[in-house]
Amino acid sequence: MLMDYHIHSNYSADGEMTLEEACLRAIELGIDEIAFTDHIDIDWPDPSIDFDINSIEQYLLDIESLSKRFCSQLKIKKGIEIGLQPHVLTENSDIIQSNPFDFVIGSVHIIDRLDPYAGNYYEGKTKEESYQHYYQEILNLIEKYNDFDVLGHLDYIRRYSPHPYSSEDHTLSYDLIEQILRTLIDKGKGIEVNTSGYRHISKCPLPSFSIVKRYRELGGEIITVGSDAHKTKYLGYEIKTAIEEIKKCGFKYLTIFESRKPKFIKI
Repeated sequence: MLMDYHIHSNYSADGEMTLEEACLRAIELGIDEIAFTDHIDIDWPDPSIDFDINSIEQYLLDIESLSKRFCSQLKIKKGIEIGLQPHVLTENSDIIQSNPFDFVIGSVHIIDRLDPYAGNYYEGKTKEESYQHYYQEILNLIEKYNDFDVLGHLDYIRRYSPHPYSSEDHTLSYDLIEQILRTLIDKGKGIEVNTSGYRHISKCPLPSFSIVKRYRELGGEIITVGSDAHKTKYLGYEIKTAIEEIKKCGFKYLTIFESRKPKFIKI
């Protein structure tokens, strides 16, 4: 079974494809199931960008309409990628609990009101300090927040760090990474394998497979795979490759969701 559980349409501020275009591309690729996970990132620090969905009700209605239209070719789930910041967690929960999502990715895109994507986050920090501070913030957030199903792109910082890449970057602050994994397992939460990392110089997903393997060794079971596509050409990107590598990490099942309930699909 092929799936892509991280897809952004033009309901996201940075999405460049319609819901329909994404569905047609998934069918063309032979993907069996997708989840739309458009952005809601409350209080984004750059006022020129609004990472919110103007009408969640319409978003969900549009997904339901396409789900009925393509029911014989593609299974479509109603998802969201919710941005975690300390001061918006209550608002996040209100949104999640008020809408019938199938699947919720919890992601950390902003640290101390700074965006690692933009580069200002790294100013005044060594490479090691930038990674440590990022992982510590993730740990702080997931210890107190529960309204998500999987943690998105755990080592997101690797994708945008201006520091020279090293094949050992996945070991930076590994003690914090392990605490994050243990916390997720204790809370019954999962991780995603985000294949956008294959487009990075590292040529490996987010997180790296050494982290995925450690998650499994610690008892982690819930794992999804997604392309993080914002345009049709990246939908399904390297999903087959990632699934084969997930198997090598010791997983016998992938996870899909319906009404926030996990279901395990044999690889």
